[in-house]
Amino acid sequence: MLSRVADDLYWLSRYVERGVGVSRLVDVTRHLELDAGTEDFWAPLVGSIGLAGDDVRFYLTSDTMNPDSLVSCVRLARGLARGVRESLSSEMWEELNTLFGALAAPTISRQLRGEAVSFARLVRERLQSFQGLAESTLARDEPWHYLELGKFVERADDVVRVLNRQSHLLAAGTGVDDPTGSDVVRWLAVLRTCGSAEAYARYYSLRVEPARLLEFLLLNPIFPQSVRFSLTSACEALDAVADLRSAAGNDPGPAVRTLGRARAQVDLTGIDEVFERGLEGFLGDIQLLIAQASDELSATYLRDEPAPGRLVGVERASMLMAAQQQQ
Repeated sequence: MLSRVADDLYWLSRYVERGVGVSRLVDVTRHLELDAGTEDFWAPLVGSIGLAGDDVRFYLTSDTMNPDSLVSCVRLARGLARGVRESLSSEMWEELNTLFGALAAPTISRQLRGEAVSFARLVRERLQSFQGLAESTLARDEPWHYLELGKFVERADDVVRVLNRQSHLLAAGTGVDDPTGSDVVRWLAVLRTCGSAEAYARYYSLRVEPARLLEFLLLNPIFPQSVRFSLTSACEALDAVADLRSAAGNDPGPAVRTLGRARAQVDLTGIDEVFERGLEGFLGDIQLLIAQASDELSATYLRDEPAPGRLVGVERASMLMAAQQQQ
């Protein structure tokens, strides 16, 4: 497969999954705002306490200057899909193109600021339909593996970001010993932002509390929205394309090892160890490994050139050994 096509498929899938995540964030935060009767929940989403709720909603939904807004995610995904239509099914293309056309309609553009929640739900449903069509209409060949890789790398990164971004909701209130109704609403909001509330209730059949919530979203091996499941699936997709590269006599590259280290972090860690180590530090390490793996993946598979300033493993090991011998 051409590296350009692989790159477009990978980022197409990432933008689709990113749009799903942002739409959930907007939807859940709006309902939380209505329940609590305050706009205090919007500003932390963009790291600012000086913005009004309407401004943050606009930034997250329809600000074309924000590359992570819903409008930008759809526009970028559709642009990439247009260049790789031969690798997609016609139904996938039509779903994404129809959504893009809806965003361009004057009636929709006038309503983006005032109807952020209904707009977010529309985008999420169409993007999830696109993902479902990929599941049912594509062969499990190389294009499929790049789509899966992009989706699960983005999902793992998104859940980690949500837990960092929504940490103020987990810390709010009286705590787990005597939680109030407001505490539970906030904790459920974090689960709903990750599309996990109902699955959590079925899995634990217990009250919602931060430790179990974090264990479920970080370490659960069988739930598709958890970081552990997402990294496992991303590793499997990367292994599939790495095997093709190895069969052609090429080095599979460092991304396989880096993503494997991120997976090992969640495979071999208990939730008590996460808290002993520090939640913020643990999430930060996972996020850095995902970012590093993405850069290495781009350098090896998508641009087919070495990352600037980065030595391949054998060459770097030889230099380290030589330096040790000189000491």
